[in-house]
Amino acid sequence: MSDADPDPAPCPPILPRFSGRCAVITGAARGIGRAIAIALAREGCDLVLGDVLADLPEGTPYPKATADDLQTTINAVQKQGVRCIALKVDVARADEAAVLIRRAEDSFGRLDFLIANAGLSIEGPISDMRPETFETVVRANLNGVFHVLSPALKLMMTAGRGRVVAIGSGVSKHGEKEAAPYVASKFGLVGLCKTAALEAAKTGVTVNVVLPGPVDTPMMSSQERFQQAVPDKPDPTRDDYLEANRDATPMGLAWVTPEDIASAVLFLLSDEARFISGETLGVDAADSANWS
Repeated sequence: MSDADPDPAPCPPILPRFSGRCAVITGAARGIGRAIAIALAREGCDLVLGDVLADLPEGTPYPKATADDLQTTINAVQKQGVRCIALKVDVARADEAAVLIRRAEDSFGRLDFLIANAGLSIEGPISDMRPETFETVVRANLNGVFHVLSPALKLMMTAGRGRVVAIGSGVSKHGEKEAAPYVASKFGLVGLCKTAALEAAKTGVTVNVVLPGPVDTPMMSSQERFQQAVPDKPDPTRDDYLEANRDATPMGLAWVTPEDIASAVLFLLSDEARFISGETLGVDAADSANWS
């Protein structure tokens, strides 16, 4: 370049992908929900966060999320400079779930993304399981998704835009002993979302399901889980769990991270995925290669 050449024009700043958009995330206090919230906030997305923050049913092998957990998520999101509303909501109740969707519309004037992540697991053999236990899990994991999906779809289809991503599970493709209500609810979740994708297709709204394998969240990383993995050792540690499960996936990992799941979700929310709908996406260190 000669001295007479003008200075090159400066490159325009790269704006966050989702600046000015609004997302509702359920089960946002920790784990996968928190990772998705932070990832969306980094992309400029305003957020309405929900979590039940209530005592878990008997038989749930991990501790409940707390108000402090949710506040940690809020703090991390607000550091990114986006607006955030957080509510204590039980999505198993249709009236409470609908509040999340209304709050997005009332506070931000729009709803672009719904991430239906809330869920729980209670374990035990089918032959010994009380009907109430089975129903509790299905109400949270399947009915709870319907309760946010139905009002969200109505808004999105009217607007002619929107993305829905539900968080399923690798067990959406296979059985697992002593996890009947969880497996059944996650199978049903896939059917629900495929049907929603068909109903919304002509409006440009997409509906997809991410199927995580084992993930490093409080649902998996708890003392109860450690003891399940290493039953013959008193007070097994996280390291004991990781060693016992190092062959849990074909890639040789006991689990993936919440951030891995968040990356898959952000792809499905992006314009690059505008023609992907009614699909399931496994994030499981190749474990999905074992199932059709």
